[in-house]
Amino acid sequence: MKLSINQMRAVDAVVRTGSFSAAAKELGISQPSVSNHLSALEKHYNTQLIHRNGRQAEPTGACREVLSRIRSVLAITNEIEHSLEGRRNLKSGSLRLGYSAHQFAMPILSAFMTRFPDVEIEARAMASNDLLPLLLDGKFDVVFLTAKEPPADLHSTHICTQNVSLVVPKGHPLTAREAVSWAEISSFSLLQREKSSGTRQVFEQAAARVGANLNTVLALGSWGSIVSTIHAGMGFGVAMQGEVSEADNLDTILIEDSNLMVGHYLVCLPEMQQVAAIKAMISTAQNHTP
Repeated sequence: MKLSINQMRAVDAVVRTGSFSAAAKELGISQPSVSNHLSALEKHYNTQLIHRNGRQAEPTGACREVLSRIRSVLAITNEIEHSLEGRRNLKSGSLRLGYSAHQFAMPILSAFMTRFPDVEIEARAMASNDLLPLLLDGKFDVVFLTAKEPPADLHSTHICTQNVSLVVPKGHPLTAREAVSWAEISSFSLLQREKSSGTRQVFEQAAARVGANLNTVLALGSWGSIVSTIHAGMGFGVAMQGEVSEADNLDTILIEDSNLMVGHYLVCLPEMQQVAAIKAMISTAQNHTP
């Protein structure tokens, strides 16, 4: 028996939806057909791929080992089918995108949409370390994220490198300074993103290295919330310099730490980088000047 496209589609659908019935509904076939596809695979290779727990279905370790390659084959198969229908020029199709900092992602996304207006885009904002598991799980095609180094074992396109800075109201007395020390930082009430934020993790790791005790009074889920709370006098923000725009009416101040820098990257699974829409997004990012 040769592994078929329909069997791979059944594996992928069951893993993504978490049940045989939901997978059948998505694929437009009967539930017994989905079960037969999985059972035939497991019997032929003498390997369990799915844990069946009542109505719930979860991938086994063996399934997870091959899942990204199955999804790569399915993505390429879909691209071939679309090509035969005249879609290879990205006159249609979709791209699921996650981003952590709209200031860096949106200019690239805008350029992509200008070049390929017929590609349907689904974009969601999340913290960097919340994006990665969803990329690995097939929920996103590409993600923009912040990290000290590009993620291992993934295809990464470098967008920019930024200082992590203190953010204060425009005209604050601290803006007369070139930089502030970690000792001073320890005395401030800080407003940060959630703990899964890439910027926050790099900032707190740097503070730990020098023994600085931080006073984070609020963890917020968006840049807009941080801007509002700074203006409300609730504390000072922590952000990449490029996150602050003129419209925010804020200033950034460097911190006396030459290693306090982060990178911003466009990331995808290595086996997905040749899929047409993803390849076009990578090309757009490579040609973008921050």
